[in-house]
Amino acid sequence: MDYESLLALAKSRRSVRSFKTDPIPDEYVDKIIEVARWAPSGANSQPWEFIVLKDKKIKDSIVDIVKEHGEYNRKVELTREEKLRFPGASGPVREPGYKDAPVYIILCGDPRTIEAYPLLTTFIRGDSHFASGLASAFLYMSLAVTTLGLGSQWVSATGHPYVKCLLGELLGIPQKLEIYDMMALGYPAYKPKERPVRERAEMVHYGRYDKTRYRSDDEIRDFIISLRK
Repeated sequence: MDYESLLALAKSRRSVRSFKTDPIPDEYVDKIIEVARWAPSGANSQPWEFIVLKDKKIKDSIVDIVKEHGEYNRKVELTREEKLRFPGASGPVREPGYKDAPVYIILCGDPRTIEAYPLLTTFIRGDSHFASGLASAFLYMSLAVTTLGLGSQWVSATGHPYVKCLLGELLGIPQKLEIYDMMALGYPAYKPKERPVRERAEMVHYGRYDKTRYRSDDEIRDFIISLRK
Protein backbone atom coordinates (compact mmCIF):
# COMPACT_ATOMS: atom_id res chain seq x y z
CA MET A 1 0.00 0.00 0.00
CA ASP A 2 1.33 3.46 -0.88
CA TYR A 3 1.02 6.51 1.36
CA GLU A 4 -1.94 8.05 -0.47
CA SER A 5 -3.92 4.82 -0.14
CA LEU A 6 -3.15 4.68 3.57
CA LEU A 7 -4.20 8.31 4.05
CA ALA A 8 -7.44 7.71 2.12
CA LEU A 9 -8.17 4.71 4.34
CA ALA A 10 -7.61 6.72 7.52
CA LYS A 11 -9.85 9.52 6.23
CA SER A 12 -12.65 7.16 5.24
CA ARG A 13 -12.84 5.35 8.58
CA ARG A 14 -15.96 6.36 10.48
CA SER A 15 -17.82 5.34 13.59
CA VAL A 16 -21.21 4.00 12.51
CA ARG A 17 -24.22 4.30 14.84
CA SER A 18 -26.81 2.28 12.91
CA PHE A 19 -26.45 -0.97 10.97
CA LYS A 20 -28.34 -3.10 8.48
CA THR A 21 -29.24 -6.58 9.68
CA ASP A 22 -27.60 -8.18 6.62
CA PRO A 23 -25.19 -10.95 7.71
CA ILE A 24 -21.43 -10.61 7.27
CA PRO A 25 -19.46 -13.42 5.60
CA ASP A 26 -17.46 -15.42 8.15
CA GLU A 27 -14.35 -14.83 6.06
CA TYR A 28 -14.70 -11.07 6.68
CA VAL A 29 -14.59 -11.58 10.43
CA ASP A 30 -11.55 -13.83 10.02
CA LYS A 31 -9.83 -11.16 7.92
CA ILE A 32 -10.52 -8.45 10.49
CA ILE A 33 -9.03 -10.50 13.31
CA GLU A 34 -6.11 -11.58 11.13
CA VAL A 35 -5.11 -7.93 10.72
CA ALA A 36 -5.60 -7.21 14.44
CA ARG A 37 -3.29 -9.99 15.59
CA TRP A 38 -0.40 -8.24 13.80
CA ALA A 39 -0.85 -5.07 15.86
CA PRO A 40 2.10 -3.78 17.92
CA SER A 41 2.21 -4.51 21.65
CA GLY A 42 4.70 -3.99 24.45
CA ALA A 43 7.55 -6.53 24.16
CA ASN A 44 5.44 -8.27 21.49
CA SER A 45 3.36 -9.64 24.38
CA GLN A 46 0.24 -10.00 22.20
CA PRO A 47 -2.21 -9.79 25.14
CA TRP A 48 -5.37 -10.04 23.07
CA GLU A 49 -8.23 -12.53 22.97
CA PHE A 50 -11.19 -12.07 20.62
CA ILE A 51 -14.76 -13.20 21.37
CA VAL A 52 -16.95 -13.20 18.25
CA LEU A 53 -20.68 -13.01 18.91
CA LYS A 54 -23.49 -13.59 16.39
CA ASP A 55 -26.27 -15.17 18.46
CA LYS A 56 -29.17 -12.72 18.74
CA LYS A 57 -30.10 -13.71 22.30
CA ILE A 58 -26.57 -13.09 23.51
CA LYS A 59 -26.35 -9.78 21.67
CA ASP A 60 -29.73 -8.67 23.06
CA SER A 61 -28.51 -9.50 26.56
CA ILE A 62 -25.46 -7.33 26.01
CA VAL A 63 -27.65 -4.48 24.77
CA ASP A 64 -29.78 -4.76 27.92
CA ILE A 65 -26.70 -4.65 30.16
CA VAL A 66 -25.30 -1.61 28.39
CA LYS A 67 -28.67 0.16 28.47
CA GLU A 68 -28.88 -0.36 32.23
CA HIS A 69 -25.43 1.14 32.62
CA GLY A 70 -26.51 3.94 30.28
CA GLU A 71 -29.04 5.26 32.79
CA TYR A 72 -26.28 5.83 35.36
CA ASN A 73 -24.14 7.43 32.68
CA ARG A 74 -27.00 9.74 31.69
CA LYS A 75 -27.58 10.91 35.26
CA VAL A 76 -23.91 11.66 35.74
CA GLU A 77 -23.78 13.54 32.43
CA LEU A 78 -26.62 15.81 33.60
CA THR A 79 -24.35 17.15 36.34
CA ARG A 80 -22.22 18.87 33.69
CA GLU A 81 -22.83 22.30 32.24
CA GLU A 82 -25.41 21.96 29.47
CA LYS A 83 -23.13 23.09 26.64
CA LEU A 84 -20.58 20.42 27.57
CA ARG A 85 -23.02 17.56 27.97
CA PHE A 86 -22.79 14.64 25.61
CA PRO A 87 -25.67 14.71 23.09
CA GLY A 88 -28.76 12.76 24.11
CA ALA A 89 -28.20 13.02 27.86
CA SER A 90 -31.29 15.19 28.35
CA GLY A 91 -33.67 12.44 27.21
CA PRO A 92 -34.31 8.84 28.24
CA VAL A 93 -31.77 6.14 27.41
CA ARG A 94 -32.55 4.88 23.92
CA GLU A 95 -31.89 1.60 22.19
CA PRO A 96 -28.25 1.70 21.06
CA GLY A 97 -27.86 2.09 17.33
CA TYR A 98 -25.59 -0.92 17.12
CA LYS A 99 -28.25 -3.34 18.41
CA ASP A 100 -28.95 -4.63 14.87
CA ALA A 101 -25.30 -5.12 13.95
CA PRO A 102 -24.87 -8.77 12.90
CA VAL A 103 -21.54 -9.26 14.68
CA TYR A 104 -20.05 -8.10 17.97
CA ILE A 105 -16.38 -8.65 18.75
CA ILE A 106 -15.32 -8.30 22.37
CA LEU A 107 -11.62 -7.66 22.78
CA CYS A 108 -10.10 -8.99 25.99
CA GLY A 109 -6.58 -8.75 27.31
CA ASP A 110 -4.56 -11.00 29.57
CA PRO A 111 -2.78 -8.84 32.17
CA ARG A 112 -0.39 -11.69 32.95
CA THR A 113 1.42 -10.79 29.70
CA ILE A 114 2.70 -7.63 31.42
CA GLU A 115 5.49 -9.89 32.73
CA ALA A 116 6.94 -9.74 29.20
CA TYR A 117 7.91 -6.08 29.68
CA PRO A 118 11.26 -4.95 31.14
CA LEU A 119 10.94 -5.16 34.92
CA LEU A 120 11.10 -1.41 35.58
CA THR A 121 8.39 -0.87 32.94
CA THR A 122 6.08 -3.30 34.71
CA PHE A 123 6.31 -1.11 37.82
CA ILE A 124 5.96 2.28 36.11
CA ARG A 125 3.99 1.87 32.88
CA GLY A 126 2.80 -1.70 32.81
CA ASP A 127 -0.90 -0.86 32.78
CA SER A 128 -0.57 1.86 30.15
CA HIS A 129 1.52 -0.36 27.84
CA PHE A 130 -1.05 -3.12 28.26
CA ALA A 131 -3.89 -0.76 27.30
CA SER A 132 -1.90 0.66 24.39
CA GLY A 133 -1.44 -2.80 22.89
CA LEU A 134 -5.16 -3.52 23.07
CA ALA A 135 -5.97 -0.10 21.60
CA SER A 136 -3.61 -0.86 18.70
CA ALA A 137 -5.39 -4.13 17.99
CA PHE A 138 -8.75 -2.34 18.09
CA LEU A 139 -7.53 0.31 15.66
CA TYR A 140 -6.22 -2.35 13.29
CA MET A 141 -9.65 -3.99 13.38
CA SER A 142 -11.31 -0.66 12.60
CA LEU A 143 -9.12 -0.11 9.55
CA ALA A 144 -9.66 -3.66 8.32
CA VAL A 145 -13.43 -3.16 8.66
CA THR A 146 -13.20 -0.07 6.45
CA THR A 147 -11.33 -1.88 3.67
CA LEU A 148 -14.12 -4.47 3.51
CA GLY A 149 -16.85 -1.88 2.99
CA LEU A 150 -18.24 -2.40 6.48
CA GLY A 151 -18.86 -0.02 9.35
CA SER A 152 -18.03 -0.34 13.04
CA GLN A 153 -18.79 1.27 16.36
CA TRP A 154 -16.38 1.36 19.29
CA VAL A 155 -18.63 0.43 22.23
CA SER A 156 -16.59 1.71 25.16
CA ALA A 157 -19.37 1.14 27.71
CA THR A 158 -18.31 -2.51 27.84
CA GLY A 159 -15.15 -1.37 29.64
CA HIS A 160 -17.13 -0.07 32.63
CA PRO A 161 -16.62 -2.22 35.78
CA TYR A 162 -20.36 -2.86 36.19
CA VAL A 163 -20.73 -3.99 32.58
CA LYS A 164 -17.51 -6.01 32.71
CA CYS A 165 -18.79 -8.09 35.62
CA LEU A 166 -22.07 -8.95 33.92
CA LEU A 167 -20.46 -9.63 30.55
CA GLY A 168 -17.88 -11.85 32.18
CA GLU A 169 -20.61 -13.97 33.73
CA LEU A 170 -22.71 -14.01 30.54
CA LEU A 171 -19.84 -15.10 28.30
CA GLY A 172 -17.84 -17.25 30.72
CA ILE A 173 -14.78 -15.01 30.54
CA PRO A 174 -12.09 -16.04 33.06
CA GLN A 175 -11.67 -13.50 35.86
CA LYS A 176 -7.98 -13.04 35.14
CA LEU A 177 -8.81 -11.57 31.73
CA GLU A 178 -9.70 -7.91 31.26
CA ILE A 179 -12.56 -6.91 28.95
CA TYR A 180 -11.13 -3.99 26.99
CA ASP A 181 -13.97 -2.89 24.69
CA MET A 182 -16.48 -4.19 22.17
CA MET A 183 -16.75 -3.59 18.44
CA ALA A 184 -20.12 -3.78 16.71
CA LEU A 185 -19.76 -4.28 12.98
CA GLY A 186 -21.90 -4.65 9.91
CA TYR A 187 -23.07 -2.82 6.82
CA PRO A 188 -23.85 0.84 7.61
CA ALA A 189 -27.52 1.81 7.47
CA TYR A 190 -26.57 5.35 6.39
CA LYS A 191 -23.63 7.32 5.02
CA PRO A 192 -21.64 8.85 7.88
CA LYS A 193 -20.97 12.59 7.75
CA GLU A 194 -17.56 14.15 7.38
CA ARG A 195 -15.92 14.67 10.75
CA PRO A 196 -14.03 17.80 11.83
CA VAL A 197 -10.28 17.33 12.20
CA ARG A 198 -7.90 19.91 13.62
CA GLU A 199 -5.47 21.54 11.21
CA ARG A 200 -2.02 20.00 11.15
CA ALA A 201 -0.34 23.37 11.74
CA GLU A 202 -2.19 23.65 15.07
CA MET A 203 -0.70 20.49 16.52
CA VAL A 204 2.79 20.01 15.08
CA HIS A 205 5.83 21.59 16.75
CA TYR A 206 9.37 21.50 15.40
CA GLY A 207 12.46 21.51 17.59
CA ARG A 208 10.54 22.43 20.73
CA TYR A 209 7.00 23.23 21.80
CA ASP A 210 5.73 26.46 20.24
CA LYS A 211 4.02 28.19 23.17
CA THR A 212 2.29 30.67 20.86
CA ARG A 213 0.07 27.76 19.79
CA TYR A 214 -0.72 26.56 23.30
CA ARG A 215 -4.50 26.48 23.57
CA SER A 216 -6.09 28.31 26.47
CA ASP A 217 -8.72 26.72 28.68
CA ASP A 218 -11.38 28.75 26.88
CA GLU A 219 -10.15 27.57 23.48
CA ILE A 220 -10.29 23.94 24.58
CA ARG A 221 -13.77 24.50 25.96
CA ASP A 222 -14.98 26.15 22.74
CA PHE A 223 -13.50 23.28 20.72
CA ILE A 224 -15.38 20.70 22.80
CA ILE A 225 -18.63 22.65 22.47
CA SER A 226 -18.15 22.76 18.70
CA LEU A 227 -17.82 18.96 18.68
CA ARG A 228 -21.05 18.63 20.65
CA LYS A 229 -22.89 20.52 17.93
